[in-house]
Amino acid sequence: MEILSAGEKIKRTRIYKGLTLKDICEDKISVSKMSCIENNKVEPEDWILEIIVEKLGLDMAYLKHGVRQQIEENIEKFSSNNEVIALDEILHNVDYAEKYEYHDLTCKLFQILFEYYLNHGMTSELSTTIPRYYNACQKSKDEILHTNYYMYIAKYLYSNKEYSQAGSYISTVRRKLDELNLKESIEYIKATYNHAVIYIQSGNLEKAIEVTEDLKEVLHFNNDEFINAEIYKVLAIMEIYLKGDKVNYYIEESLNRYGEMLDKRAAAYFDIAEAMIFNDMKNSGITYLIKSLNEYPRINKEHLCDFLINGVEILIKCNYYDEALKYIEEVLDISIELNLIPGMDRGYFYKATILEKQDNYIMAESYIMLSLDALLKYGSKNDICKRYMKIGKMYHKMGQVKDAIRYFDLAFKIEKSMI
Repeated sequence: MEILSAGEKIKRTRIYKGLTLKDICEDKISVSKMSCIENNKVEPEDWILEIIVEKLGLDMAYLKHGVRQQIEENIEKFSSNNEVIALDEILHNVDYAEKYEYHDLTCKLFQILFEYYLNHGMTSELSTTIPRYYNACQKSKDEILHTNYYMYIAKYLYSNKEYSQAGSYISTVRRKLDELNLKESIEYIKATYNHAVIYIQSGNLEKAIEVTEDLKEVLHFNNDEFINAEIYKVLAIMEIYLKGDKVNYYIEESLNRYGEMLDKRAAAYFDIAEAMIFNDMKNSGITYLIKSLNEYPRINKEHLCDFLINGVEILIKCNYYDEALKYIEEVLDISIELNLIPGMDRGYFYKATILEKQDNYIMAESYIMLSLDALLKYGSKNDICKRYMKIGKMYHKMGQVKDAIRYFDLAFKIEKSMI
């Protein structure tokens, strides 16, 4: 996804054709000016482009297709659900948007980058991204881009389970949009939805009830079926928490609106299942959870592995070991096929966890060592330290004191090195 200015297009074609600056300038354009054009120091006038088109055989539309247009098109591609986004492509566009001081586009790209990092669990990378994102927002002078910045900071804090701070940022977003008379905007609707989710997750049901009443109002004027599906899902979850009598109604209203968005529908099943399982509706919750894991599309296998692992964690907590093993095997098959090291690590780790709970320590030992081999290839010191402690505890249960002490010692050494 290369981005080229008019000057870079001219320079690349000129060199490819073996021509010098003097060859294409003749006595019509000064060599120094053409050098400045090729090096992006000045923009070429139309009369110069007409000469270049004739000399190099280029298309005028191609030459005038500027950097801004290219970045805008790339943002549209990144924002499409049908596009598989590569991190280096996003970063490449960010660098160009910053270089050309397209502050609005820079902000939009940072939103995409934020989503990428959060979806891939790469929250440590956000420490360097946040200051650059904030700087771009300050320069853009666009109030909506500012509120979007606060929204994404809230998402980041939410991902770290810092619900109180996340709620404060979302409150700021809603207040600012209200002041701008944008209560019917998509930004306000999303902020209200996220506000409700934050209050539910933090256990503040009183505040959650207040915000969900606002969500019900949104349903009267919002025409986006996906957003309405998500709103009905939140209303269903609130009914589950409040033990209300409209749970099934809201679930049906939600699921009927996802249409062909099968991944979103499966995620909705998952969220509803999680709420049920941890609110004394375990049997119904497990049914929804199994449905979510079975219906999640098998196209993007990396995303599928992450989704299945999340389900496995809940199944293990609920002692549904046979069901969990079924999905672990699928995770391992995909991870081995695609050489997804994190998937191998987590697949082997949870397989070992189940075998340990079933008192099959011999097999558990084999699989946890396979998980350790994978983790050592990519894991942080903190992750490896925790794994050593887990192995040490397993050996302690097995009565293998010498091996237990060895892994506890390895854990303590890493812990000491992190201080």
